Amino acid sequence: MAATHADEGSDPIRAARAALRVERRRTVDEREALRAFRGRVSSVPTEDGNATAAGPAAMDPTRGAGGAIGGAAGGPDGGAGGAASPGSSLVAVRDAYRATVMSVPHYEAEYDDTYERSVAAEFGPEIAYALTRTDSFHEAYKRSLLSAVETAVQEREAFLDALESEVESVERAGSRLDPVRSEVAAIDDELGDGDAAAAAAGFGALDACRTRTEALVEDCDRIAARRQRVLADHERRLAIGDDIDFATYCYQDLDASYPVLAAVGTVGDRLERLRDRIERAMARTR
Repeated sequence: MAATHADEGSDPIRAARAALRVERRRTVDEREALRAFRGRVSSVPTEDGNATAAGPAAMDPTRGAGGAIGGAAGGPDGGAGGAASPGSSLVAVRDAYRATVMSVPHYEAEYDDTYERSVAAEFGPEIAYALTRTDSFHEAYKRSLLSAVETAVQEREAFLDALESEVESVERAGSRLDPVRSEVAAIDDELGDGDAAAAAAGFGALDACRTRTEALVEDCDRIAARRQRVLADHERRLAIGDDIDFATYCYQDLDASYPVLAAVGTVGDRLERLRDRIERAMARTR
Protein backbone atom coordinates (compact mmCIF):
# COMPACT_ATOMS: atom_id res chain seq x y z
CA MET A 1 0.00 0.00 0.00
CA ALA A 2 1.16 3.48 -0.81
CA ALA A 3 2.83 5.37 2.02
CA THR A 4 2.13 8.97 2.80
CA HIS A 5 4.89 11.28 1.57
CA ALA A 6 5.66 14.17 3.88
CA ASP A 7 6.85 16.34 0.99
CA GLU A 8 3.46 16.19 -0.71
CA GLY A 9 2.29 18.97 1.55
CA SER A 10 -1.36 19.56 2.34
CA ASP A 11 -2.71 19.26 -1.22
CA PRO A 12 -4.77 16.04 -1.22
CA ILE A 13 -4.71 15.73 -5.02
CA ARG A 14 -0.92 15.85 -5.11
CA ALA A 15 -0.82 13.29 -2.30
CA ALA A 16 -3.24 11.11 -4.28
CA ARG A 17 -0.95 11.21 -7.33
CA ALA A 18 1.97 10.04 -5.20
CA ALA A 19 -0.07 7.24 -3.64
CA LEU A 20 -1.22 6.02 -7.04
CA ARG A 21 2.33 5.97 -8.39
CA VAL A 22 3.44 3.74 -5.53
CA GLU A 23 0.38 1.51 -5.77
CA ARG A 24 0.85 1.02 -9.50
CA ARG A 25 4.52 0.12 -9.13
CA ARG A 26 3.73 -2.40 -6.41
CA THR A 27 0.90 -3.99 -8.38
CA VAL A 28 3.11 -4.36 -11.46
CA ASP A 29 5.80 -5.97 -9.30
CA GLU A 30 3.25 -8.43 -7.90
CA ARG A 31 1.86 -9.28 -11.34
CA GLU A 32 5.32 -9.95 -12.73
CA ALA A 33 6.27 -12.02 -9.67
CA LEU A 34 3.15 -14.14 -10.09
CA ARG A 35 3.92 -14.65 -13.76
CA ALA A 36 7.44 -15.77 -12.87
CA PHE A 37 6.05 -18.12 -10.21
CA ARG A 38 3.60 -19.58 -12.75
CA GLY A 39 6.47 -20.28 -15.13
CA ARG A 40 8.47 -22.06 -12.45
CA VAL A 41 5.51 -24.13 -11.26
CA SER A 42 4.82 -25.25 -14.84
CA SER A 43 8.20 -26.97 -14.90
CA VAL A 44 7.88 -28.64 -11.48
CA PRO A 45 7.11 -32.38 -11.91
CA THR A 46 4.12 -33.89 -10.16
CA GLU A 47 4.44 -36.73 -7.69
CA ASP A 48 2.42 -39.84 -6.85
CA GLY A 49 1.31 -40.46 -3.30
CA ASN A 50 -1.66 -40.37 -0.96
CA ALA A 51 -3.68 -37.17 -1.19
CA THR A 52 -4.24 -35.76 2.28
CA ALA A 53 -5.90 -32.47 1.39
CA ALA A 54 -9.39 -31.79 2.67
CA GLY A 55 -11.56 -33.43 0.01
CA PRO A 56 -12.69 -32.22 -3.44
CA ALA A 57 -13.12 -28.63 -2.29
CA ALA A 58 -9.36 -28.42 -1.85
CA MET A 59 -8.93 -28.61 -5.60
CA ASP A 60 -11.51 -25.97 -6.48
CA PRO A 61 -9.50 -23.35 -8.46
CA THR A 62 -12.19 -20.71 -7.99
CA ARG A 63 -11.77 -20.51 -4.21
CA GLY A 64 -9.77 -17.76 -2.56
CA ALA A 65 -7.51 -16.36 -5.25
CA GLY A 66 -6.84 -12.67 -4.87
CA GLY A 67 -4.11 -11.90 -2.37
CA ALA A 68 -3.37 -8.24 -1.74
CA ILE A 69 -6.34 -6.91 -3.69
CA GLY A 70 -9.15 -9.00 -2.35
CA GLY A 71 -7.97 -12.37 -1.02
CA ALA A 72 -9.07 -13.64 2.36
CA ALA A 73 -6.60 -12.87 5.14
CA GLY A 74 -5.18 -15.55 7.35
CA GLY A 75 -4.46 -19.15 6.52
CA PRO A 76 -4.02 -22.62 7.93
CA ASP A 77 -1.28 -21.71 10.40
CA GLY A 78 -2.15 -23.07 13.80
CA GLY A 79 -4.79 -25.44 12.47
CA ALA A 80 -5.33 -28.96 13.71
CA GLY A 81 -2.65 -31.48 12.80
CA GLY A 82 0.99 -31.03 11.90
CA ALA A 83 2.34 -30.38 8.44
CA ALA A 84 3.54 -33.41 6.54
CA SER A 85 7.15 -33.60 5.39
CA PRO A 86 6.90 -32.25 1.85
CA GLY A 87 8.15 -34.05 -1.21
CA SER A 88 10.84 -32.54 -3.38
CA SER A 89 8.31 -31.02 -5.79
CA LEU A 90 6.44 -29.29 -2.97
CA VAL A 91 9.79 -27.93 -1.78
CA ALA A 92 10.45 -26.69 -5.33
CA VAL A 93 7.07 -24.93 -5.37
CA ARG A 94 7.79 -23.37 -1.99
CA ASP A 95 11.23 -22.20 -3.05
CA ALA A 96 9.83 -20.77 -6.29
CA TYR A 97 7.16 -18.86 -4.38
CA ARG A 98 9.66 -17.44 -1.94
CA ALA A 99 11.98 -16.40 -4.79
CA THR A 100 9.22 -14.62 -6.71
CA VAL A 101 6.03 -13.55 -4.91
CA MET A 102 7.66 -13.21 -1.49
CA SER A 103 10.63 -11.34 -2.96
CA VAL A 104 8.88 -8.27 -4.34
CA PRO A 105 10.50 -5.13 -2.89
CA HIS A 106 7.50 -4.17 -0.76
CA TYR A 107 6.68 -7.65 0.58
CA GLU A 108 8.01 -7.19 4.10
CA ALA A 109 6.50 -3.73 4.53
CA GLU A 110 3.14 -4.67 3.04
CA TYR A 111 2.57 -8.28 4.05
CA ASP A 112 5.42 -9.89 6.02
CA ASP A 113 3.58 -13.24 6.07
CA THR A 114 4.95 -16.74 6.37
CA TYR A 115 4.87 -18.92 3.26
CA GLU A 116 1.81 -20.78 4.53
CA ARG A 117 -0.16 -17.66 5.32
CA SER A 118 0.87 -15.99 2.09
CA VAL A 119 -0.29 -18.80 -0.20
CA ALA A 120 -3.54 -18.97 1.78
CA ALA A 121 -4.11 -15.25 1.23
CA GLU A 122 -3.22 -15.47 -2.47
CA PHE A 123 -4.85 -18.75 -3.49
CA GLY A 124 -7.20 -19.78 -0.70
CA PRO A 125 -6.88 -22.11 2.31
CA GLU A 126 -7.58 -25.31 0.32
CA ILE A 127 -4.64 -24.84 -2.02
CA ALA A 128 -2.49 -23.69 0.89
CA TYR A 129 -3.36 -26.93 2.67
CA ALA A 130 -2.38 -28.95 -0.38
CA LEU A 131 0.96 -27.14 -0.66
CA THR A 132 1.92 -27.14 3.02
CA ARG A 133 0.08 -30.00 4.75
CA THR A 134 0.47 -32.87 2.31
CA ASP A 135 3.46 -34.93 1.27
CA SER A 136 3.20 -34.99 -2.55
CA PHE A 137 2.61 -32.51 -5.37
CA HIS A 138 -0.21 -34.26 -7.24
CA GLU A 139 -1.30 -33.41 -10.77
CA ALA A 140 -4.65 -32.13 -9.43
CA TYR A 141 -2.79 -29.83 -7.04
CA LYS A 142 -0.67 -28.48 -9.87
CA ARG A 143 -3.69 -27.78 -12.12
CA SER A 144 -5.53 -26.01 -9.32
CA LEU A 145 -2.48 -23.98 -8.33
CA LEU A 146 -1.78 -22.86 -11.90
CA SER A 147 -5.43 -21.87 -12.32
CA ALA A 148 -5.34 -19.88 -9.07
CA VAL A 149 -2.12 -18.15 -10.10
CA GLU A 150 -3.70 -17.18 -13.42
CA THR A 151 -6.70 -15.73 -11.55
CA ALA A 152 -4.36 -13.74 -9.30
CA VAL A 153 -2.52 -12.38 -12.35
CA GLN A 154 -5.82 -11.38 -13.97
CA GLU A 155 -6.91 -9.63 -10.78
CA ARG A 156 -3.69 -7.60 -10.75
CA GLU A 157 -4.30 -6.66 -14.37
CA ALA A 158 -7.86 -5.59 -13.59
CA PHE A 159 -6.57 -3.58 -10.66
CA LEU A 160 -3.97 -1.91 -12.88
CA ASP A 161 -6.74 -0.94 -15.33
CA ALA A 162 -8.66 0.61 -12.43
CA LEU A 163 -5.53 2.45 -11.30
CA GLU A 164 -5.03 3.88 -14.80
CA SER A 165 -8.63 5.08 -14.80
CA GLU A 166 -8.13 6.54 -11.33
CA VAL A 167 -4.98 8.38 -12.39
CA GLU A 168 -6.86 9.93 -15.32
CA SER A 169 -9.76 10.91 -13.06
CA VAL A 170 -7.49 12.51 -10.47
CA GLU A 171 -5.53 14.39 -13.14
CA ARG A 172 -8.73 15.60 -14.80
CA ALA A 173 -10.18 16.78 -11.50
CA GLY A 174 -6.95 18.55 -10.60
CA SER A 175 -6.73 20.32 -13.96
CA ARG A 176 -10.30 21.55 -13.60
CA LEU A 177 -9.99 22.55 -9.99
CA ASP A 178 -6.81 24.61 -10.46
CA PRO A 179 -8.55 27.36 -12.51
CA VAL A 180 -11.28 27.53 -9.88
CA ARG A 181 -8.68 28.09 -7.17
CA SER A 182 -7.03 30.77 -9.29
CA GLU A 183 -10.32 32.55 -9.92
CA VAL A 184 -11.21 32.49 -6.23
CA ALA A 185 -7.85 34.08 -5.42
CA ALA A 186 -8.35 36.67 -8.16
CA ILE A 187 -11.78 37.69 -6.86
CA ASP A 188 -10.43 37.87 -3.34
CA ASP A 189 -7.63 40.17 -4.50
CA GLU A 190 -10.09 42.40 -6.35
CA LEU A 191 -12.12 42.89 -3.21
CA GLY A 192 -9.10 44.06 -1.21
CA ASP A 193 -8.66 43.75 2.54
CA GLY A 194 -11.77 43.82 4.70
CA ASP A 195 -15.47 44.41 4.07
CA ALA A 196 -15.04 48.18 3.81
CA ALA A 197 -12.55 47.81 0.94
CA ALA A 198 -14.87 45.37 -0.79
CA ALA A 199 -17.85 47.73 -0.41
CA ALA A 200 -15.82 50.50 -2.04
CA ALA A 201 -15.89 48.52 -5.29
CA GLY A 202 -19.57 49.42 -5.66
CA PHE A 203 -22.74 47.37 -5.91
CA GLY A 204 -22.40 46.57 -9.62
CA ALA A 205 -18.86 45.23 -9.31
CA LEU A 206 -19.82 43.21 -6.25
CA ASP A 207 -22.83 41.75 -8.03
CA ALA A 208 -20.55 40.67 -10.88
CA CYS A 209 -18.21 39.04 -8.39
CA ARG A 210 -21.13 37.21 -6.84
CA THR A 211 -22.18 35.91 -10.24
CA ARG A 212 -18.65 34.70 -10.91
CA THR A 213 -18.60 33.02 -7.50
CA GLU A 214 -21.87 31.21 -8.17
CA ALA A 215 -20.47 29.93 -11.47
CA LEU A 216 -17.41 28.60 -9.63
CA VAL A 217 -19.67 26.79 -7.17
CA GLU A 218 -21.36 25.10 -10.12
CA ASP A 219 -17.93 24.14 -11.49
CA CYS A 220 -17.08 22.49 -8.17
CA ASP A 221 -20.40 20.66 -8.15
CA ARG A 222 -19.70 19.27 -11.62
CA ILE A 223 -16.19 18.16 -10.63
CA ALA A 224 -17.55 16.41 -7.55
CA ALA A 225 -20.42 14.78 -9.48
CA ARG A 226 -18.07 13.41 -12.12
CA ARG A 227 -15.75 12.15 -9.45
CA GLN A 228 -18.62 10.33 -7.72
CA ARG A 229 -19.49 8.62 -11.00
CA VAL A 230 -15.92 7.41 -11.43
CA LEU A 231 -15.86 6.01 -7.89
CA ALA A 232 -19.16 4.22 -8.49
CA ASP A 233 -17.77 2.75 -11.71
CA HIS A 234 -14.76 1.41 -9.82
CA GLU A 235 -17.08 -0.33 -7.38
CA ARG A 236 -19.10 -1.92 -10.18
CA ARG A 237 -16.03 -3.21 -12.01
CA LEU A 238 -13.69 -4.20 -9.19
CA ALA A 239 -14.36 -6.03 -5.94
CA ILE A 240 -11.81 -5.17 -3.27
CA GLY A 241 -13.51 -6.52 -0.17
CA ASP A 242 -16.67 -6.39 1.87
CA ASP A 243 -15.44 -3.70 4.23
CA ILE A 244 -13.28 -1.50 1.98
CA ASP A 245 -13.85 0.27 -1.32
CA PHE A 246 -11.37 1.14 -4.07
CA ALA A 247 -10.64 4.69 -2.94
CA THR A 248 -10.27 3.74 0.71
CA TYR A 249 -7.87 0.96 -0.30
CA CYS A 250 -5.72 3.22 -2.47
CA TYR A 251 -5.65 6.15 -0.06
CA GLN A 252 -5.86 4.49 3.35
CA ASP A 253 -2.48 5.95 4.36
CA LEU A 254 -3.47 9.50 3.41
CA ASP A 255 -5.29 12.02 5.59
CA ALA A 256 -8.31 11.84 3.27
CA SER A 257 -9.75 8.58 1.95
CA TYR A 258 -11.39 10.57 -0.86
CA PRO A 259 -8.70 13.15 -1.69
CA VAL A 260 -10.34 14.68 -4.78
CA LEU A 261 -13.62 15.23 -2.95
CA ALA A 262 -11.64 16.62 -0.01
CA ALA A 263 -9.90 19.09 -2.33
CA VAL A 264 -13.22 20.12 -3.89
CA GLY A 265 -14.68 20.55 -0.40
CA THR A 266 -11.81 22.82 0.62
CA VAL A 267 -12.36 25.03 -2.44
CA GLY A 268 -16.09 24.96 -1.76
CA ASP A 269 -15.49 26.24 1.77
CA ARG A 270 -13.39 29.11 0.36
CA LEU A 271 -16.17 29.94 -2.09
CA GLU A 272 -18.74 30.00 0.68
CA ARG A 273 -16.63 32.38 2.74
CA LEU A 274 -16.04 34.53 -0.34
CA ARG A 275 -19.74 34.68 -1.15
CA ASP A 276 -20.56 35.67 2.44
CA ARG A 277 -17.99 38.44 2.24
CA ILE A 278 -19.42 39.73 -1.04
CA GLU A 279 -22.94 39.76 0.35
CA ARG A 280 -21.85 41.65 3.46
CA ALA A 281 -20.11 44.20 1.28
CA MET A 282 -23.20 44.52 -0.95
CA ALA A 283 -25.32 45.18 2.14
CA ARG A 284 -23.00 48.09 3.00
CA THR A 285 -23.63 49.75 -0.36
CA ARG A 286 -27.43 49.82 -0.07
